[in-house]
Amino acid sequence: MRLRALSLVPILALAPLATHAEPAPVLAATSIAEVPPPGRASVSFEVAPILGTTSPTPAGWSGFIVRLQNNEAKPLRGEVEVLSRLHSDHMRFRATAPFVVGAGTSVVVRLPTHGSVYGETSVIARDDAGVVLGSHTTAVTNMQELFLLDVSETSRLKGALHDAAISPLFSPWGGYGAYGTGPQLKVGAPRFDPATGDPILPDRAALYAPASAVLLRSDTLVKIGAAELEALSGYVLAGGTLAVALARPEDLRSSILAAFVGGEITQTSPHSETLRELVLPAPPSNATKSIPFAETPAEEVSKTLVGFSGGNLHGSRYGASATYGLGEVHLLGFDPTRKPAVDDPWVQARVLDLTRRAFDRKSSIVYRQGGSPGTVDLDRVRQELDPNESSRWGIAVAAILLIAYAVAAGPVNFTMHANKGKPLRALVWLPILSAIAFFAVVLIGLFAKGLTGRSRHLTLVEAGAGMTKGTARRWRGFFTPRSKDLTVRTSDGSSVVTTAVVAAPATIDDHMLVDRDGARLVDLAILPWQTVVVREDGFADVGEGISIVHEGEKDTAVTNRSGHDLRAALLVLPGLQPRYFPMIKDGERVLASAGKDLKTVSAGTTWIRQVSGTRRAGTLDLHPLSAVFVRPLIEPDAPGLAEAWLAVEQSSGGLVDWFPEDVPVLLGQLDGGEGKTSDAGLKLERDRLLVRIVGYGGRP
Repeated sequence: MRLRALSLVPILALAPLATHAEPAPVLAATSIAEVPPPGRASVSFEVAPILGTTSPTPAGWSGFIVRLQNNEAKPLRGEVEVLSRLHSDHMRFRATAPFVVGAGTSVVVRLPTHGSVYGETSVIARDDAGVVLGSHTTAVTNMQELFLLDVSETSRLKGALHDAAISPLFSPWGGYGAYGTGPQLKVGAPRFDPATGDPILPDRAALYAPASAVLLRSDTLVKIGAAELEALSGYVLAGGTLAVALARPEDLRSSILAAFVGGEITQTSPHSETLRELVLPAPPSNATKSIPFAETPAEEVSKTLVGFSGGNLHGSRYGASATYGLGEVHLLGFDPTRKPAVDDPWVQARVLDLTRRAFDRKSSIVYRQGGSPGTVDLDRVRQELDPNESSRWGIAVAAILLIAYAVAAGPVNFTMHANKGKPLRALVWLPILSAIAFFAVVLIGLFAKGLTGRSRHLTLVEAGAGMTKGTARRWRGFFTPRSKDLTVRTSDGSSVVTTAVVAAPATIDDHMLVDRDGARLVDLAILPWQTVVVREDGFADVGEGISIVHEGEKDTAVTNRSGHDLRAALLVLPGLQPRYFPMIKDGERVLASAGKDLKTVSAGTTWIRQVSGTRRAGTLDLHPLSAVFVRPLIEPDAPGLAEAWLAVEQSSGGLVDWFPEDVPVLLGQLDGGEGKTSDAGLKLERDRLLVRIVGYGGRP
């Protein structure tokens, strides 16, 4: 079956979500700040995290919503600003968005932010005269928490599961500690538009980064806006988890649900897997809340249990489940947002386990959309994108030239003129030789570094097998021979960007402007002959997809329909069975059995030993890429590709399971890059596009 990602036309990120003829009521339940502004008492200001008041403000990407109510008799213009600081006197990231709110109406503005660990984030609204309309400050958290977003106007699950002990298998924190209670589940709900009754959800997938899973009812899913749906589908496509409770039988005919699960849906009786006993891990002795064990559902819940079939659905503990890209979609066999299911420990345990599973799945994603691992090494990324790394020869040539100058201007010059009986003439030639050497060194430097600015890209696209769209992390390097301020636009309307690497003595000081023209970094300062690296989290097309399907009982077939030739393709089958293909041309179909078995070559066995040497993160074993040892395997067919994979591996934070043992993984380079010729007005001289395809799927 051919799988396609949801492709919806994004609407303007800054478009007001609510503009009412009458003043809108204030939702005190979801507001976390309402500050009477000095000098503008007739203007009310509210701010809240975009995923709800109980959602964390983590390191990495998240967002805020700001609601301004204008009770004056004339329109109000101004700007909303989000400041994220590493320390109180050191600003790291600033995002701004203009707003216009009519007389007697209100406006809601969504604004992304990028936080730093142990930093703080402030939200400020000002009118066009600079008068502060309101402000709010929150600390960036580094707590051991898992967050479930319950898209309900009043979350009943919050009372049942909030602060419950949860025991994920994946532990990126390096252990739970001897005296802590371990990770806890936080349940939150987004704000709802008081005029329409619709939830205000993120308009960019990266802003879902704090959420381990998203839970909503089908009647809510089928009516959310285009930009919100694009962001939600992108979140799942990039490895997120979406749980849907059936509200109305007619929702099963929704094209949105069909796109998520890969086909038409039919309601059936409950699956046997759903009824199988589920025993949660024992909570810590000092846990503040735990879910009691229930072998079977309550009688009232049991009568309402259902199952589903169709598309890619299969029975699961939660009802029926299907993969979508790198993520999962669960059609729940019960409705945990309503009574009687919300009060049933049997249901509560399954919701808790679903969130745990969603969090554990993050271990198999190299670059989590909007996420920020604790420690990363971006030096290899900088080297890959820095033209200075390819101009080292100029230093060697200049050094040889200076040695030659020292010999010629000293011993040779004075000896030659002394032999001619005119030793003082050597003093005349000395400045001439010095000038020649000086200009020669300058010319070598100019020739090595170039006279024009240029840019380079290193992109990793991760996609499910057969999917036409994948999550993309773009590293974009910019280099100019003189000081310059650049404007760096996102590749599409749903992406986010921030500076990743700058040359000393400069420090990161970003300003991301969000308006009707989209999001972009403005006034990005570049020092002469220094490279600035920008990180972009977004998505990329993969043509008609790269499919990986079973062939017979023992073989696997790979079909490349990406629109590019796939170079140095490394296919790792379940059980760490690697096959290598120097090239899989666009449109070509190959069998795994026809590839080179890396266990038969010495370099291959060395690499396999390294990959098999797993690293523990909690109770999960993570398989590294070990790009250093893959070099002799792929370098003859793709010069420089091993260095690119090494840069990606080191920048991923280390806690990644590159090769999950139960699904195939395909790595390679798509020739031709993304087809761009320039970036921010600078010539694009190198565009390396890497892909990682995970799982089975796609057309045979």
